Amino acid sequence: MSFILKIPSKTRLILGLSLTVLGILSLFILDNYDTGFLGGFLSGILLGTGIGLVITYKQKAN
Repeated sequence: MSFILKIPSKTRLILGLSLTVLGILSLFILDNYDTGFLGGFLSGILLGTGIGLVITYKQKAN
């Protein structure tokens, strides 16, 4: 996880928020169209990465 903390805080927050929004949009696409396992997998990865980046916004690398 140290490579994530090397990214500047402001960049982590912006990237995390944009990935979270993309994940939510992909969930709506997944709901309307039958995208199968791959669509759900990509939605989960986008949401997990985005939320993880937002959570680590205030942490600093050692």
